[in-house]
Amino acid sequence: MVDPNEHELAAMRRAGDRAGEYIDALARTDMATWSPAEWAAFIDVICGGYVDALIEQQIAVSAAAAKVQGAFP
Repeated sequence: MVDPNEHELAAMRRAGDRAGEYIDALARTDMATWSPAEWAAFIDVICGGYVDALIEQQIAVSAAAAKVQGAFP
């Protein structure tokens, strides 16, 4: 990604954390030994973590904007 913004960087950190959790749960760090299903799950964890983080950020921004807009009739 070229020049990620702060939200994208936070989402990448979340995805990385989830990827680490997946590897810990798998208890095998040698990726060459992973099955195709384990690889697919790993990619799903990374992509899902990234997208989930962006969605959560957008929900928080939208909620804050609604709160501010409600304060100023």
